[in-house]
Amino acid sequence: MEYEAVIGLETHVQLKTRTKMWCGCANEFGAEPNSNVCPVCLGFPGVLPVANAEALRLTALAGFLLNCEVTGFAKWDRKSYFYPDNPKNYQITQLDFPSTIGGRVDFELNGDLSQVCITRAHLEEDVGKSFHFGDCSGLDFNRAGVPLLEIVSEPDINSAEMAYEYLNALKRILEYGGVSDCNMEKGQVRCDVNVSVRPVGEIELGAKIEIKNMNSFSGVRRALQHEIPRQIDVIQNGGTLVQETRRWNDDAGITDSMRTKEDAHDYRY
Repeated sequence: MEYEAVIGLETHVQLKTRTKMWCGCANEFGAEPNSNVCPVCLGFPGVLPVANAEALRLTALAGFLLNCEVTGFAKWDRKSYFYPDNPKNYQITQLDFPSTIGGRVDFELNGDLSQVCITRAHLEEDVGKSFHFGDCSGLDFNRAGVPLLEIVSEPDINSAEMAYEYLNALKRILEYGGVSDCNMEKGQVRCDVNVSVRPVGEIELGAKIEIKNMNSFSGVRRALQHEIPRQIDVIQNGGTLVQETRRWNDDAGITDSMRTKEDAHDYRY
């Protein structure tokens, strides 16, 4: 039996603003750890966040560049989860009323014009960063609260190469528009992959596997080149795939299981 891949991408892009999303702290890469923080981005009780107008403008601009509908009304929600790099224990994001909906990215693939549709591009905030050394870990919250645009594609992608070309096209568009510098070495673009496989001709989707920890577009391509055959092999050998999150190990060239995948209700929006 022949199988096909069904792939959707969630691309997180840091917006090119001087300050963070909800406070006046600098949006600056490379500063001394925890030097660009305040009670707002650290989630202290009683603080009053104020939205960054430039982040709102860049979100609308990105929507126009990506052929989205820029909505007349948007709202933010609290996505609750507990992790050391998330000082508030929730993330301010958008669930049911995002800033932009729909859209598409056109690009060349193997000499032909290809297209990936966009579900939504919503505005949220970034989290801090963890550092590990020996038996200890450190936390830098300079990145916490930086405006982040999450661009969610439709599951229109069917190969590792198509995912790679889509990401490069998306990066060029956002750089050209001045929405983001899209410097992956500085963490300004990060991508999560959702991939499943199904028999060719089937409509129903298989178990969705999320892949994290890819540090480049080439890493996304390599992860998919490994993960798609892995899933097919599990099915063909009588195994069962479960919805889970896996971590890409670039050195070993494999994905490792992290945890079962959360559903939306787990985040208590």
